[in-house]
Parts: sequence; structure tokens; C-alpha cells
Amino acid sequence: MRQIRTLLFFLALFNLSFYPSLLADDDDLPPLPKGPLLLTSVTPEQFSADYWINRLPDPDRLLKTPEELKEFNEAIPLEIKERVDIFKMDPVRRGRPIREQLELEYSTLKRRVLFDVTDGRIPESLFEQEIKPLVQPENVPDPIKMRWGAAARPTSVRALPSDVKMLEKLRDFEFDQLQFTLIKLWTPVGIFHESSDDRWFYIQAPYARGWVKAKDIAIFPDRKKLKKFSKSEHFLAVTGESLPIFRDPELKEILLRPSMGTILPLVEPAPGNDFSAKPSQTAYSIWMPVKKSSGRSGFRRAYVDSKSDVSKGFLPYTQRSIIRQAFKLLGARYGWGGMYNGRDCSGFTHDVFLSLGVDLPRGSKEQAFAGTQINHFEPYEDAEGKIQAIRSAAPGVGLLRMPHHQMLYLGEINGRFYAIHSTWAERISMTSDDKNRINQVVVSDLTLNGNSYLGSLFDRIISVSEVN
Repeated sequence: MRQIRTLLFFLALFNLSFYPSLLADDDDLPPLPKGPLLLTSVTPEQFSADYWINRLPDPDRLLKTPEELKEFNEAIPLEIKERVDIFKMDPVRRGRPIREQLELEYSTLKRRVLFDVTDGRIPESLFEQEIKPLVQPENVPDPIKMRWGAAARPTSVRALPSDVKMLEKLRDFEFDQLQFTLIKLWTPVGIFHESSDDRWFYIQAPYARGWVKAKDIAIFPDRKKLKKFSKSEHFLAVTGESLPIFRDPELKEILLRPSMGTILPLVEPAPGNDFSAKPSQTAYSIWMPVKKSSGRSGFRRAYVDSKSDVSKGFLPYTQRSIIRQAFKLLGARYGWGGMYNGRDCSGFTHDVFLSLGVDLPRGSKEQAFAGTQINHFEPYEDAEGKIQAIRSAAPGVGLLRMPHHQMLYLGEINGRFYAIHSTWAERISMTSDDKNRINQVVVSDLTLNGNSYLGSLFDRIISVSEVN
């Protein structure tokens, strides 16, 4: 995935209310390929997590204890500036840097050549007429007294306050250049600023800074209360691809479908009761943040089927757990920055490790620097060095990074290296940009794309690391 910071300088938008026809629905896209797809030298038995787990000498060895994972997570924002600890942000901040950033983003975006979904070029005048009054950087106060909130539902973080798709290339519907990422239910955020129509907040999330819909953020009276819920020690981790949350303990009315890695705070029992007690034999009771009409937060109980794919606390951090989690997403939809409820390459690895308690950064470059660095390379060079580095990486915890792409290493078979990754397409031509649409999480060996002018996955690997 292209890095979030870089994207700030390559985006544009205009007001949705004036151009309602320029949104692309999922139904307007080409049909998704049916998966899982057989690519390169992959065989059907390799679609099973057990195939790869059974090749390991000790797949159940605990790689990190819960205490070690906590220390690991706390160290990530100290080493990688793009990963922000919301609970350590300054509660009062200077307004000038935020104003300057908003102005820089606006002026840079205004100059971009981008297209709408009807193949029309976005005119520069729309920025002056519609966007500048909405962003209103001149109204950022100095100092800023931070407000704190949590996502009341999964919500997109955008470059500027608009739902309109902005495309770098004609018909390139899958890649909205305004889309940074999708933050999960209960993600804590710090609020810097809001749009003039009160519909958008400019926020800092743990993995990104940008605009989110104000209706999707429940504002807390203070950060201490936010932390009590979003960092509760008693929680469910979503360990399936997604799962339904219900309004009622009878599990009849679905409220939301959070994705893998979402953390759901459990309703605490009365003193003296076992915390495993449930309101019924069929459901866990959890807390949900609610956005009241006043904008403040409220809470309501919601319910999760006790037989659904969740874990009380995190799964053990082992190779078995990691590979099993990864294969639950085999065939799941690709989605740039979380679009269409999918996952891009780093979104896939992020969700897998988050379900195990590892709070990786969101971008592929930043992920590659979290953990143990095995080696770094120039694209197309040092093939022997790459082979040695990949062979030294542990399956399941090994990450293989290319420019703008991240893969989870699975192992070596007959001299071929295999990975599971979320990818959009396979390029197939030495002279053109012809490609086969994949658009899902796949298993492949590293010869994928080898018949294209870009070279194979192996050719383009630039780092090998371990999340350990």
C-alpha cells in the first residue's frame, strides 16, 4: 500500500452535495474473480492452514507472552513516528502546525490532475468554490484544546472531507486517491478541527491523520474514560474475517459487522461473579459507543454469539495462531485503504496480527520496521542475499516487503518460496500494463508477475523482517 504520508501530497476532491452522481457503487465494478485462485505453482492442498503448520517443527511455541507483547506494542510508536499513541498526545497543542498542514494539503491537492468516475477531469475551480470554505484552516484555534473520541462504527479516514471518488487514472475505480484507511469500531482518536458544516472532524487516529465523518465519532468527556473502555482488560477480539454484533440477546437484529482485529469491551459482571458469566447461554454482552444527538458519547449493551469466531483476550502468539488467522482471510476481497469492506496488502497483515494482540502500523513500509530486521535490498539486485534472508525468516512471522506491497511468508517447497498476501492484479506483459484481476487474498510463490515488465515478486523484494 502507498504510504499515508505520501498520499497527502497526491490527492484531490470536491463537494458531494453538488456531484451526487460521481460515486461508484460496488455493483458498478467488474465482477470479482471467484476464489481462492490457483496461482503460480500452488496446489489445492496448500489452501489449508494445516498444510503449512504441519511443516513447522514447533508451531505452538509461544513467541511472546502477553507481557512481552505489551512491551512490543509500547515500543512501536517510539521507533515509528507514523504510529501514534492517542493516550500520550499533548492535550493542548499549537494551532499553527495544523493550519499549515491543512493549507499545504489543500494547495497541493488543488494542483493534481484527477478524474471522476464518469471520466471527467476535476476542475480546479471546484476547490476554491466548495472545498476551501469547508476546510477553513484559518479557523483552527491557537492553542488547540484536544477533544477525544472513539469510532462508533468502522469509518474511513479521508484526505479531505468528501465521499467522492477521485481517480488517478481513468476507470481506476478500485483506487480512490482520497482514501487513507478504514479505522475500526472503538478506535480512539484525537480531534483537532472540524469542517464548517459540522459534518467532518479532522482527527489523529493511531495509524493515520485525516478527515472522518463526525456522525461516526462518539466524543468522550475526557481521555481517561475513553481509555477505560477502548483499553479494557476484559474484551473480545474478533478472530474471524468479520462477525455480526446484535442489538438483542436473542441475536435477531444485527447492529454492525466489525472485522478481524476489532476489540470489543465486555460488560463487567457484578462483584464476586465469574467474568465468564453471560446474560444468556448464547451471547456475550459487550459495550458499544453511541453518538448522541448532542455529539457526546453514550453506551449501550450489544451482544455477540458465544459460538462466533471471537477470543476472550488475544489468541496465543504462535506460528500456528498467525497462520490460522491469515488463512481465515484466504479469498477475502482486496480493498485499497479498506474500501468495499476489503483489505489491501498491509491491511491484511495488520488485521492478522491485531487479532493476536500485535498493534502494527497500518502502512507496509512502517510494518517492515516493526520487529526484527533481517536484511534490506535494492529491487532486482542481490538474489543470493534475498534467498538467504528469506530462508532465515520464520514462517508466519516473516514479512516480505516490496515497494507498495507486503506479504506474509509461509515457507519453502522444492526451492520455491511461498507467501499469503492481498493483491489486486497480476501483470502479464513485458510491453504493456495488461494484467489479470485477482482482487483477493491469495497464496502464491514469488514467481508471480515474473512474465511482466515489472519483474516477479521476488525480483522486487526490498526487505525481509520478522514480527518478533
